[in-house]
Amino acid sequence: MPRFGPPTATCELFTSREGVLAAVGHDLKLQVERFHIDADRTRVSAAFDAGSLRVIAALRGGKEDAGALSERDRQEIERNVARDVLQAHRFPEVSFVSSEVLPGRIRGTLSLHGRDQTGEFPFEELSGRCVARIDVDVRRFGIRPYTAMLGALRVAPVVHVVVSTPVPDV
Repeated sequence: MPRFGPPTATCELFTSREGVLAAVGHDLKLQVERFHIDADRTRVSAAFDAGSLRVIAALRGGKEDAGALSERDRQEIERNVARDVLQAHRFPEVSFVSSEVLPGRIRGTLSLHGRDQTGEFPFEELSGRCVARIDVDVRRFGIRPYTAMLGALRVAPVVHVVVSTPVPDV
């Protein structure tokens, strides 16, 4: 079975802010640095290193704002995500195992933060790539979304995940 990972495959996460002080926060684009996806036309399994999320950029109006975050801000966000949100020291891996691959959708189990959730996830083939776009409500996995300033600034509980691999030949 073909194996994909960086640099041929990507896993990006998009977070948004909410709360009374949302204007002082940032929507973020993050990327998983260490992962592998084994996939063919009949099954998919994947493992993602929960401690390898890196901040790519802050987003303003859906566009990357390269100057919005300092290197110190990036490091602090990455540390908070790994330590406080995902608790990567306790739950080092996020995984997915399919139970069925159908045209345009995959059924399977996502394991995150010590909890399993089964579901159906859509994907599409675009220009030789297989692209899955998934909204994950982290509360379903027992994860408390990050808050600051006594809860006046919060990360929304739904994280948009985009996984892209080459289309498997087999």
